[in-house]
Amino acid sequence: MRIGFFCVFRRDPQPYALADRMIASVRATMPAYTITQLTDLTSPPCDGIDDLRRLPPGPMLERRIEHYSLCTAADWLLLDTDVELRADVSSVFPPHPFDVALADRNWPHLPQGDAVMHTMPFNTGVVFSRNPAFWLDVLAVWRAYPPEARDWMSEQRAVYHVVRTGRYLVQILPGQIYNYPPASPEDSCIGAKIVHHKGPRKDWWLARPSPQAQLTVTT
Repeated sequence: MRIGFFCVFRRDPQPYALADRMIASVRATMPAYTITQLTDLTSPPCDGIDDLRRLPPGPMLERRIEHYSLCTAADWLLLDTDVELRADVSSVFPPHPFDVALADRNWPHLPQGDAVMHTMPFNTGVVFSRNPAFWLDVLAVWRAYPPEARDWMSEQRAVYHVVRTGRYLVQILPGQIYNYPPASPEDSCIGAKIVHHKGPRKDWWLARPSPQAQLTVTT
């Protein structure tokens, strides 16, 4: 299994600070696996990676999806930089058959509303991926959107569009375990194997002293 993440430098150092913490959490929970940074031609490598894959610069979402489509047919855990692993999650792969495994947005402490649940019920900050063809289809759908529809959430709408075609075997994972957004800075995230520090939670995470001191592995 490989762990992949998309990170480019766009004058804001925060994604790199988050990546440092994400990588530290991967090393603490799954030290045997290769970590690959997916980036552009000029962005510096993050500390602690094993592999670097570059594509020419372009719209961030388009390049991220394109990178995912180039991840060869193998077991890939694709993460956002604001994701923290609390446990080894490699058991999601064998022996379960799927093309992609996606975490739902069923977060009782963070209701998403009907509009979100009907258009993008999966959060793609955490994806278990085996079939790059899935991402080629997502890329084609995303590129067909008019420019005004290519907002930051458009990737997740494109993913759901491809899921609904039924062409791929999709496993749905509980977001409370595999993609949990903390309710507050004091939330201990009990039961979560993967914590997603999305939105304002990024600042909460970066305010903590150090990844090693704060990491609590859930078994």
